[in-house]
Amino acid sequence: MGDLDGRVAVVTGGARGIGFGCCEALSAAGASIVIADVDSDQGELSAKELPGPAVAVRHDVRSADSATALRNATHEAFGRVDILINNAGVGPHPAPIQDLTEDEYDRVMDVNARGTFLTTRAFVPDLIAQSSGRIINVSSIVGQRGFGMVLPYVASKFAVRGMTHTLAFELAPHNVTVNAIMPGILETDLHSAVVGQFATLQETTEEEGWEFFRSRIPLARFQTPRDIGEMAAFLASDRAQNITGASFNVDGGWQMA
Repeated sequence: MGDLDGRVAVVTGGARGIGFGCCEALSAAGASIVIADVDSDQGELSAKELPGPAVAVRHDVRSADSATALRNATHEAFGRVDILINNAGVGPHPAPIQDLTEDEYDRVMDVNARGTFLTTRAFVPDLIAQSSGRIINVSSIVGQRGFGMVLPYVASKFAVRGMTHTLAFELAPHNVTVNAIMPGILETDLHSAVVGQFATLQETTEEEGWEFFRSRIPLARFQTPRDIGEMAAFLASDRAQNITGASFNVDGGWQMA
């Protein structure tokens, strides 16, 4: 018997990276999985790799209509929803503020912050109606302390953390918990692109860029998507029934300096 037997989890951005790490951990714990991703082809492939029931649904988190369609598809596939993991996100294009464009700011905020709002709004009525549920938002270590050259990304992740705290108060009377995970540095496509861009800005090699980040991790290893997934599986379980409005670092002890 798994901790999440009989429960249904929706994971945005679930086709790869942190999202798929969450799908793997929740599926291993017994949950049925809805992989919600704009890349539906990869979502289909990823669904086949999970040990338990899983479907893939194309979802653009920037669209309210897409969020409603995702909610309806989830009910059609599994009849209910118990867990929502807001993971879908885009990385920054590092630049000093004087070089940032409005389009770049909007690109990041639309996915990372607005996307969390729209998807959550679509599912909350179901969680309230059944008087139970778990919402887990993926923020970032830079969602609690800023980091230079990535202003839109930092702003979006602070916003996700703020939404987490607000919704924890709002939904507590309905037995719905809301928590955030703050990942550190991972060797995913998203982080690899950012490290490369930072290295270019600083006129160093990409290897030196990775070492810059590794040197600030006391455990001296980068996190994996499954590391984040295991925290998500815990927060989704009954073992975390009295935890809400909290933020959990999964970062190897990351230090800014």
